[in-house]
Amino acid sequence: MRGKYKSIALFTVFLFFLSFINLSCSSKKKYTYYTYKEPKYYKSGKYKLKIPYNSEVKSYIRYYTRKDSKFIKNALERANLYLPTIKKIFKQYGLPEDLAYLPIIESGFNPYARSSSGAIGLWQFLPQTARRFGLTINRYIDERKDPYKSTIAAAKYLKYLYSIFKDWELVLASYNCGEGCIQRRLRSSKKSYWHIRHKLPDQTREYVPKFFAALIIAKNPAKYGIYVRKRPIYIVRKHAKVKFHLKKLARRYRLDYQTLKLLNAHLQREIALKGVGINLPSKRFVYEKQIMTKPIVKKVSLRYKTYKVREGDTLYRISKKFGTTVEKLMKVNNLKSYSIQVGQILKIPVE
Repeated sequence: MRGKYKSIALFTVFLFFLSFINLSCSSKKKYTYYTYKEPKYYKSGKYKLKIPYNSEVKSYIRYYTRKDSKFIKNALERANLYLPTIKKIFKQYGLPEDLAYLPIIESGFNPYARSSSGAIGLWQFLPQTARRFGLTINRYIDERKDPYKSTIAAAKYLKYLYSIFKDWELVLASYNCGEGCIQRRLRSSKKSYWHIRHKLPDQTREYVPKFFAALIIAKNPAKYGIYVRKRPIYIVRKHAKVKFHLKKLARRYRLDYQTLKLLNAHLQREIALKGVGINLPSKRFVYEKQIMTKPIVKKVSLRYKTYKVREGDTLYRISKKFGTTVEKLMKVNNLKSYSIQVGQILKIPVE
């Protein structure tokens, strides 16, 4: 009996010894605490926003210039089609010009860009937010892909967010995850993005430093070994008077079809219905406070044939016969009225 108790005691001591070794050899749980660091800001007049220059921003500058420089180069070259118009619209809405570069990290300035969550266009609008700020989405058009209309919606949204937070870093973060997301994090913290950054979703946590890194590079890409061809285009907004296909418009006015497609990505199947907004490429000329635009539409060189007016002819019948208009006939022949005479020689314009 005594031997039995002795065996139990020895077994208990052995278990205790094993547990002691296990505890002493196991790694202690490490607790990490977030320490707020006041970011340093650029002191330069070339920026309209306060630009932080800390380790997070520097890290993304290295990433974009070493590992993903092709993406930045392509985005900035596509930006030639949109930046002049975006800057103009943002100026009208009183927004800092630097925000015009936000599509670099949103879509790479690709109007056809689509995220896994269903956000679309230069500004990556979800359907609910798009409709909230006046964009139309239906089987014929998706204005999230319209560089002109979507920029107006983005300007309204950014201005709305600034009315809430009064801080552009918080505005940028809320543009990514929504105003509610940021408001919830601010309840127990100071009103600063860098104070609440560790509480944000992973994507939003990186979103703000990504933008500032992209902006710094975009302002001086050559400094980072990225050379961009600058061929800025300004958008002239028109409305379709009749239904037509973009290919027909490109042929008629000798426009580059691919450029026309990128400017009118909102047209489903590249067909414009009557009344739909159309974007045409133009060169931009600035004179004092006026913005003058000269359409990049080559003048159609006209040649003429002559026609001798016959019995029963009218300007209307002649115009239909030669595929022109009464107005053109009157203009090229300097006619003051619709009356014509038999035997009269008319010039007929032929494109």
